Amino acid sequence: MPLIKTLYKPDQTVTGIWHITESSDLLLSQLDLSKEELKQYLRFSHDLRKRQWLAYRCILKQILFPDSNELAYDEFGKPRLIHSPFAISVTHAGDYAAAICSKKITVGIDIEKMRDRIERVKDRFLSPQELEQIGPHPSLELLYIYWCAKESLYKLNGKPDLDFKNDIRINAFGYLCNVSHTCTATLALGNTSLGCSFYYQLMDDYMMVVAYSNSEMGK
Repeated sequence: MPLIKTLYKPDQTVTGIWHITESSDLLLSQLDLSKEELKQYLRFSHDLRKRQWLAYRCILKQILFPDSNELAYDEFGKPRLIHSPFAISVTHAGDYAAAICSKKITVGIDIEKMRDRIERVKDRFLSPQELEQIGPHPSLELLYIYWCAKESLYKLNGKPDLDFKNDIRINAFGYLCNVSHTCTATLALGNTSLGCSFYYQLMDDYMMVVAYSNSEMGK
């Protein structure tokens, strides 16, 4: 299946979502991988992992063309585009892949298949204040908004020293009446903090969250 959704928000930021139904060979035929990328692809032994990896590259090709969409990774494993001003983030889960690109702001994205077991581990990633915000019996969707928001904000920051429970703070929001599906959060970065916003979307039994910094890159 081709790209199923493209979201434009905020200005100069684009998100692509792909429902993966193609074979790995078909996806591969749509790409012109570099030698290094091809080496990386051939290391994967699991076919689903191959298709996920190829799918988010197909997204980048479609939403960035004719800009460069060759990927490299920094020392923390955060992807970046070679010879391109875009900040990017990528994600995959099950039969879905997604990617976000922006010229103006740092971004992060996460998609997860929702499972009941998250209820048992919510104390590990939610602060006492956040647990109070969601109440004693939160819905599965609400828990995954918080989890995916923290994952996407972690990716936005791109460094491994953020603590999910204490350094990524989701501000309270009215889940049932939040028609815009947008919320705010704060990253505690040592002696400073970074204000961010995020957008969430439910797709069947998957939750996707896209996070944006509230300030432009380099400012």
